[in-house]
Amino acid sequence: MVLRVQQLETDVRRLNGQLEEALEALRQLEAQTLERYVDIDRRLAAGDGVGGSTGSTGEGGSAGGALSEANDSQKTVQSPNTSPAVDAEAGEEAAYRAAYELVRLKEFDDAVTAFEGFLAEFPFGRYAPNAHYWMGELYLVIAPPDPELARQNFKLLLDQYPADAKVPDALYKLGRVQFIKGNRQRSREYLDEVIREYPSHAAAQLARQFLLENF
Repeated sequence: MVLRVQQLETDVRRLNGQLEEALEALRQLEAQTLERYVDIDRRLAAGDGVGGSTGSTGEGGSAGGALSEANDSQKTVQSPNTSPAVDAEAGEEAAYRAAYELVRLKEFDDAVTAFEGFLAEFPFGRYAPNAHYWMGELYLVIAPPDPELARQNFKLLLDQYPADAKVPDALYKLGRVQFIKGNRQRSREYLDEVIREYPSHAAAQLARQFLLENF
């Protein structure tokens, strides 16, 4: 009996070690993905400024917002260039920029805290959709990652801001999150939705690639 208990304890430690290794590999992979998104946003921001969710493809905007969607007959939200803008509250843009800068600097834990503070102060502000998107990204790259909190932020963006420019990106990330959580069917549904509704968007291209590699 004692030997059996010792063997079980050894097995548990081994499985815990494998889980920790898998989570760390996941965190590093998502960090690389986040870095690519930030790089795209930074290059787009050079000409457009902040606020991809409110009428531009600037810092914090859609990673694929610069791609043309003129032929997307099934598109269900307004173009990033025509969606109505909400006036930013006093101090809101500066607070958003400060939080986003922490993402760019890869200070992810501090960025989570900054975006939490931003959303507490400006829960329905002009940059609230972007803040929820980046919160979703950040929860996948902090140590340890928290896929459920990531899911909640991406889903909130979809539910509360269905006409936002970041909806395609959020759908794609929800597909990845559901895959991480082991919900392959739900993952595929989100990925298929991106491809169906936004076929020319960069997020659809990523969804196609993810499906090819994992399904």
